[in-house]
Amino acid sequence: MPSSPDPAKRVVLHVGTPKSGTTFLQRALWRHREVLDAAGVTCAGNRHFEMFHAAIELRGSYAFWGRTAEELEGTWQRLCDGARAYPGTTIMSHELLGAARREQVEQGMAALAGLDVHLVVTARDLGRQVASDWQERVKNGNPVTFEAFCANVGLERQNGFWRNQHLIGIFDRWARDLPPENVHLVVGPPPGAGPDVLWRRFGEAVGFDASAFDPTTEEPTANRTLGAVQVAVLRRVNEVLDGRIQQPAYSRVVKRVFAQSILAGQSSAPAQCPPQLVERLAEIATRQNRRITKRGYQVHGDLAELVPVPGSGPWIDPDAVDPAVESEAAIAAIAELLIERAAPEPEPDPGLVPTARRIGDRLRRRLARLRD
Repeated sequence: MPSSPDPAKRVVLHVGTPKSGTTFLQRALWRHREVLDAAGVTCAGNRHFEMFHAAIELRGSYAFWGRTAEELEGTWQRLCDGARAYPGTTIMSHELLGAARREQVEQGMAALAGLDVHLVVTARDLGRQVASDWQERVKNGNPVTFEAFCANVGLERQNGFWRNQHLIGIFDRWARDLPPENVHLVVGPPPGAGPDVLWRRFGEAVGFDASAFDPTTEEPTANRTLGAVQVAVLRRVNEVLDGRIQQPAYSRVVKRVFAQSILAGQSSAPAQCPPQLVERLAEIATRQNRRITKRGYQVHGDLAELVPVPGSGPWIDPDAVDPAVESEAAIAAIAELLIERAAPEPEPDPGLVPTARRIGDRLRRRLARLRD
């Protein structure tokens, strides 16, 4: 008979959903890591990217992210061992985890055996998720049109969107062996709400007083939203690139520099979910809300905020951007890229040169000893 979980060793698995404020929450957690540690709460690992690597390993998605199994081997187990050694609550947070297959979930949970595991899922209304998810795919190199993406969403079958966004599917895979009091749904607030609302709801689910921390200081290029015109430019670039820049170089050059630094500096109306799809998603969300309530999961926020409503004003097709406006945005982005490229390299700090030379000398001596 398995022993009861140790309540002093608590793990919070925050498994998504993508585009529900996960990056915002993760950055806030790492920014306040030292103060949270004093309150008995920590993030898994010593660097923020370790959780990303652990999620890739558990999902086995090495090729997409330009990694190898050898370089990430043991990352998930190492973070779980760290949680087992920490005398408090360890948060393991990454949105890639939500779409894990059942056998991957079982493998991940086995490494946490004996700990008090809580599941946290953050979610927004599905209408907003459609536009955000499409944009994120384009920002990661996919040239899919908005029409094709929405047609796939409307089918509500096992595809990339629904594996990441279908709440009942996520709970069925991740929460089936957990008591309902250990399963938490954090509702992303509607547009116009302050960022502290999501932060406070998340803190309530994890078990710390989020009101004591300011979550709003953001890095200027942190996962910024693009307007429909800018997504159109990036999608056309992806078509021309045709996979010639692979991960992780694509994320470093195209996503972070071209999309999140240059295109994000422009502005245009955002893409919105088509009205007919909003109605379909509202039915799905209402059905999911009833099942979540029946299961007795812990809900932080108002489930009604997960039901999408039609947007204000006439709907504009993101695939039908005015070619002249699109060309103007593309030319402006190219100009900014050239200006950045032409900027002189900063002069090295003279004080650092001797230090770098000493480090190099030490490395050469160690290599020499190894050869001997």
